[in-house]
Amino acid sequence: MPIKKITAIIDELQWVKVEKALELHGVTGFTVQAVKGRGNYCNTYSENHLVDHTQIVIYTGDQHARRIATLIMQTADVGAESEGLIEITSVDELFWVYEQSLAVASEFKYFEVSRGE
Repeated sequence: MPIKKITAIIDELQWVKVEKALELHGVTGFTVQAVKGRGNYCNTYSENHLVDHTQIVIYTGDQHARRIATLIMQTADVGAESEGLIEITSVDELFWVYEQSLAVASEFKYFEVSRGE
């Protein structure tokens, strides 16, 4: 089963909610970093007009990628313009450094959780 890479750029203020949602759904492996950028909205109060965002990178199996992207969108959305974007790309090969072995899609989890939980 193929492995996918999800790269999400969201409003930095929504990161804590997104992190909790990912963990609730069993997504425990992700990388997070602060980034700056500009899309439809620019920060006219800063000299360079850049906006602070959070970038999240997640590796997962093909069967989970769309659901994880949807989870991030639904959690991060506050109805504001230019809240961010999410990219899903295919990964040719992914290796675990410590084990020096090929990662497989079944190692990346996602659990369905009902809305009431």
